[in-house]
This record gives sequence, structure tokens and C-alpha cells, in this order.
Amino acid sequence: MPIPTHVQDKRHYAVPEDQAFVLTSGERLHTLDELSEAINLIDPESFQHHVNAEKNDFASWVEHVFGEQELADNLRKFPTPLRMMVSIEKFLRQSELSQMSKVTDPNGAVHVPVTSEAPVGAPAVGSL
Repeated sequence: MPIPTHVQDKRHYAVPEDQAFVLTSGERLHTLDELSEAINLIDPESFQHHVNAEKNDFASWVEHVFGEQELADNLRKFPTPLRMMVSIEKFLRQSELSQMSKVTDPNGAVHVPVTSEAPVGAPAVGSL
């Protein structure tokens, strides 16, 4: 089941125990943040068990459990620990920035403010 659309914190959204990712060490992962950390610390043999020419368990988990196709595609495209960790962190940061720019009204409706003003500290158009 993908992350519900109302979930704002994709970094810490924890999947149910029956959908946890189980590493070869037996460690259970429930969040994308935990996956990023585990990939950063994983030993080469364990990484090869999960990511090789026949499969990419991390990408499959992200796709089927979290419903994040674009992130899963990136994990398949860049199948090294460092590149996978960077892809996850980039995805999580973009998600966080996206949520920061949204405003929820008292009825729960989400609005994205539209402004023509440059951010504070940004050069004015034509001043470069």
C-alpha cells in the first residue's frame, strides 16, 4: 500500500510491521530514512545480496510498499550504495521542501501560495 497522500512526513512515515524490509542481518526497516541509513552502513556482501544483476530489493520495496515509482527508478538506475543513499536523501529533501511551501486551511484543504515576489535575499530580475 503506497504512502497515503495526506502524509506530510515521508522521511519518518513508518510502514506496518508486515511490510518492513528485512536485511540479511535480520534488521527490520520501516521508513525511507532507515533505508537510507542502512544503505550507508551496509557491508558489501549484504548489499550484493539485495542488489545485483537479477534484482534490486531496495527499489522493489520503495516501489511496491511506498508507491514511489520515480525514486524506485532512480535506485535501479544508480545501483551503488552511495548513489542510492543520495537518491533517497534528495527525494526526502524535495518532499520536505514541497510540504514547507504548502498551507493547510482550517478545513484541511491544502493551498500552495503563489507569489511573484523574489525570495528575501534573492537578486531582483534583471539585476544579474
